[in-house]
Amino acid sequence: MTSNTLRICILENGQTPDDLVGEFGSYPSMIERWIAPFLPEATFTYLSPVRGEALPDPDAFDGYILSGSKYSTYERAPWMLDLIAFLQALKARAIPVFGICFGHQIMADAYGGKTTKASNGWGVGAQHYEYTEGAGPTAAPAYIFHQDQVTTLPPGATCIGGSLHCLNGVISYDFPALSVQYHPEFTAAYIHALATKYRGSLLPETISQGALDSIESLEVDNRQISNWAASFFLEHAQR
Repeated sequence: MTSNTLRICILENGQTPDDLVGEFGSYPSMIERWIAPFLPEATFTYLSPVRGEALPDPDAFDGYILSGSKYSTYERAPWMLDLIAFLQALKARAIPVFGICFGHQIMADAYGGKTTKASNGWGVGAQHYEYTEGAGPTAAPAYIFHQDQVTTLPPGATCIGGSLHCLNGVISYDFPALSVQYHPEFTAAYIHALATKYRGSLLPETISQGALDSIESLEVDNRQISNWAASFFLEHAQR
């Protein structure tokens, strides 16, 4: 493979808050910054279903990454229904897709599982994730920001990782698809900004404070997830 020949499309399903986007960038730009150093073969294109942009022909790219979102998959907005149909087309063509947070959840929904609001409430901050031996990265903390969880696995899916708060936190499929509930593209600074911004409004005081404490006490290194995701695309993307 020559340089810059792997075409990756990042689908924007949510938007960075207006007052934070200047400092932190869009979610697609965060994702590119996270994975690009481990995938120098790739060029990245951003498309935004949440902004109403049309989804591409599935064969237009070698692989796809789905961003997170403030929305819930069970809202079934028209753009979400289009995305579900698109994900089913990717499965039929064996085109690799990697989902993050909302992306993790809507992939599960598209492939026959179910996402619901979590009975144990918000997960925000840094949490320790464990993986099935040999199936994924080594155990390590990860950044999280979610209120929904995958509660029913799809047929053909295997849970290969999770946390005490989110059991179905990492899912692999019997076709080229992987997804994670956590946010490997987030930084401690961005989690701090979100926990502070939404303290006492979207997030209860105790949740925000717990999040701020967790990012001080747990060291997150997202590079092993970058390497894992990059290897997934290199293995499955059509040359």
